[in-house]
Amino acid sequence: MNLKTVKIENVKGIEEREFSLDAIPNKPNILVAPNGFGKSSFAIAFNSLRSNRIELDENNYYLGKSENRPSLSISLTDGRILIADDNQNTIGDVFDVFVINNQTEPKSVVQSFGGRSFAKTSLDIVTTVLVNTIPERIGFDYSSANMKRAFGLNGNRVLLNIGELFSSANLLNEIVAKIDFSRFGLVNNSRTIAHGVTSINEQTGTGSDIKQWIERELLPSFRALEELTKLANVIATYNFSIISDEVDLYLSAWQIIQVKDSMGGRFKKAVKYLDYLREKDQLTQTISSFNPVGDRFDLSPKEVRNKLTIKWPKAHEVSNGQRDILTFIALLLKSRRDFKKDNCILIIDEIFDYLDDANLIAFQYYISTFIDEMKRAKRRIFPILLTHLDPKFFNHFCFNDNRIKVCYLKEVRLRPNKEILKIIYKREDPKVKIDLDLYYFHYHPNFDDVNLLAEFTALKLNTDWATPSNFWKKIAREVRRYLLEDSPFDPISVCFGARVRIEKLVYDKIESDEFKEIFLNEKRGTKEKLRYAESINVVLPEIYFLLGIVYNTSLHLTEGQDVSQSLGLRLENSTIKEMISNIFKDV
Repeated sequence: MNLKTVKIENVKGIEEREFSLDAIPNKPNILVAPNGFGKSSFAIAFNSLRSNRIELDENNYYLGKSENRPSLSISLTDGRILIADDNQNTIGDVFDVFVINNQTEPKSVVQSFGGRSFAKTSLDIVTTVLVNTIPERIGFDYSSANMKRAFGLNGNRVLLNIGELFSSANLLNEIVAKIDFSRFGLVNNSRTIAHGVTSINEQTGTGSDIKQWIERELLPSFRALEELTKLANVIATYNFSIISDEVDLYLSAWQIIQVKDSMGGRFKKAVKYLDYLREKDQLTQTISSFNPVGDRFDLSPKEVRNKLTIKWPKAHEVSNGQRDILTFIALLLKSRRDFKKDNCILIIDEIFDYLDDANLIAFQYYISTFIDEMKRAKRRIFPILLTHLDPKFFNHFCFNDNRIKVCYLKEVRLRPNKEILKIIYKREDPKVKIDLDLYYFHYHPNFDDVNLLAEFTALKLNTDWATPSNFWKKIAREVRRYLLEDSPFDPISVCFGARVRIEKLVYDKIESDEFKEIFLNEKRGTKEKLRYAESINVVLPEIYFLLGIVYNTSLHLTEGQDVSQSLGLRLENSTIKEMISNIFKDV
């Protein structure tokens, strides 16, 4: 199912227009149009959808006239047409919709001075509300000591302290979704469980002795209780270290049943609050890990008037790029929380158009990760990106660095290596072309017998690196310096390292010796090698392609070219550094 067309009437600058999209699920869909064509009106139409109709702000009617009644319709490739207008919203029956747009707004404060009033204006970033209503603060009524007393004489011998289980939001959410606790009140279930507890308390010996007796005498009857076994199996899938055997599983299940019985309806509320705490922690960690102004502003989510919000600094206190990427990530996290349906539409309105290329990669990284999450859950998301940038400037949904001009103002702590650059300059020389391509610019598992001393001497290249093994030792030192040390590094070396590391990871995934030989010797560029691996059904992480902005940028240069500065700025981006760190994590 694709989004075939979108038709909009009487919204902002659009009187009536139909957009032919054929948008594909789980892939970024880039809609390109010049300024003034109606991209913002497109976003406003989707942003004005409410549960039962479309509802415009008074400033967003066509020509500013409220008699121009708005409508939005979507045609799907399966033949359905979904409509939102004053009286209906069938779009909401099929899709959850979320719009990410510019979050700044002008604010005016009237002040008096010398008997005269004047307005002081500023540009504010709209507070982001991540959670509209914080769930009721309810904890679980669990005490290991009380539970053991309630169990009886042998409670101390056989019951575990399962407080850890009541801290697992994922476990408890699954229990609430899958377990019918009312079945434990049925005569056969309640009688079997009660008899089992009584029998356990009649036993003597050590805890180990009693557990062996339970396994031998009681587990067959417990296993016969379908809902109890289902609960035990759910617990088992989480592999808690405190639970060592099947007896522990069933007795832990018994404890959860007791807590549920004692709490009644409050149990689900406690699960909901625990799930909120988990989400809050994840949101806080994500925002904190990416906050480029963390030394100046605490942007962690705060609970305000029963909402979880992020209060941003004034717009003038952060750069436009920092503002855009931070608010984008916050709103993307909110959209992920708000999306409940299997089909979702995410509109992103131009906020990425003015990001530097490193933050553009970070932006794409989070979009790609979100898409992957939806695909794993067998859901469909339609990310629709509105931009005035021509797609020819995108490469794998990345800006093509060869088509843009960048001015670098920021000083980067680099230590460019001119000898490395000389190897790039000479890579097409017939004396070394084949060997350089095989053993220096791409991954090859066998280079121990390679020695290019004569060729390197003739071309006035660094003879210390005439053997690939010495060259890769140098590259490895620079990669370690970049990832692990707070010291200047050579970005070109990091580029070599990332490129060849990715090729090695892909090579190791190929099982057939024949295909490995083709990968090494017949496929030339890294991009071609990755595409070949995909063609033989090797599954590759999106990160391998996204890092193309690093490894495809700087290894084809003419004499005198040096892209160390631009490459270094990319490598300084925290998300790109994290991505490169991930591909080297097992080294």
